[in-house]
Amino acid sequence: MASGARAEVGYNTAKRRALEALAREPMKWWTVSQWARATGILPKRRMYTYAIRLARYDLVTRAVFDGRLVYRIAPEGLKRLAWLQRVW
Repeated sequence: MASGARAEVGYNTAKRRALEALAREPMKWWTVSQWARATGILPKRRMYTYAIRLARYDLVTRAVFDGRLVYRIAPEGLKRLAWLQRVW
């Protein structure tokens, strides 16, 4: 396997893990700390960066409640997760 393909598998693995955690409770708003614990993506600052990337691609919805950033899976994220589960 070429190194580019290996990197893509790792990237999609993290994306799948992140989206699967949110999809367990699709209507729940997750703080980054909760989401990081559920996915095992640590340190927490890495999860903040990854959450911003997923929001930029419209895979998650971002909001602010009580001064805290919260996220939940978006319809596009559910579609992408279904595709990832089929392909990977």
